Amino acid sequence: MASSNFDSHVKEYRLFADVMNDVFLTLDMLAPYFEGDRKLLVLGFATLCRVMCGMAAGATKGAITQHFAIKGNMADLNAKEGTQETLVSLTGMILGIVLAKYLHRLEKSFTHDENNNDSDVNTATIVTWTVFIILTLLHLWANYVGVKILRLRTLNTERATVALQPVIDGCAADCCAILRGKQDWNGMKLSQESLLKTIPEPSGVCESLWASTIGLFCPGTVLLGVPLSKGVHESMPRNDALHYLNTQFIDERYTVTILPSSSRWKKTEKVAIMLRVGASNEDELISFVHAKIVERCTKILPGSDRPTDRKLISV
Repeated sequence: MASSNFDSHVKEYRLFADVMNDVFLTLDMLAPYFEGDRKLLVLGFATLCRVMCGMAAGATKGAITQHFAIKGNMADLNAKEGTQETLVSLTGMILGIVLAKYLHRLEKSFTHDENNNDSDVNTATIVTWTVFIILTLLHLWANYVGVKILRLRTLNTERATVALQPVIDGCAADCCAILRGKQDWNGMKLSQESLLKTIPEPSGVCESLWASTIGLFCPGTVLLGVPLSKGVHESMPRNDALHYLNTQFIDERYTVTILPSSSRWKKTEKVAIMLRVGASNEDELISFVHAKIVERCTKILPGSDRPTDRKLISV
């Protein structure tokens, strides 16, 4: 599941790699407090987190480097990045040595003190964990801010929704007005021309990382790239389904269908997008916008004014 989302969710997996790195370090520091099999289990989880960090960081590094190489200077960027990493690693090593010597001196002073107690002996441990927690929180905050201000020039489902939300809402309102007989096609074309001017550049879109991360695990009501076997409801006969697919979207490289809710408690319909062989990125974006408009129309129109699914999709 992750491999197909590395390119489209670069920011999310870059932040995931940093979180896994901090979890690995935390588990590695907690390991000495365990014994036997429990220690082995903690070290195993730490190694697993380290592997996930390396996989996610390596998969997203190329996309982020390519984003900054606007003049095709990837070699120059890689050289500068390597130099910066060397400088940061050297600085961290020096500060780590200074901190380690301070903690060792602090622990040694308590050890040679005849009047020391348990609280004094544990002072070095408390200082160690305090410094570690502060630096870990600072590391997470800095990476979150760095990832959040990154403005990619590509679109995924969340960025496309944010960028095209005014267009989706406007087109859905016009479609509902046409279905109710309150507007004609000429009025819809005029409103669409004004809405298209509001679309920002992909680099100017700022999506919610939290909402985008949730979308990786909970796709919502719009399902992109659904197989044909799942995109057609079971109640529709096979002949009717083939006739619908070959007539409704005969000139398109995608098909949009409305699936009824499968939950007994939550009556939420889903809009499925099935892509034909040879569909381009442009076809994928058009189908996604079409599906979002259909989804919005299903929420605007009540049950009494709701037309058939085929008519709703065709508008």
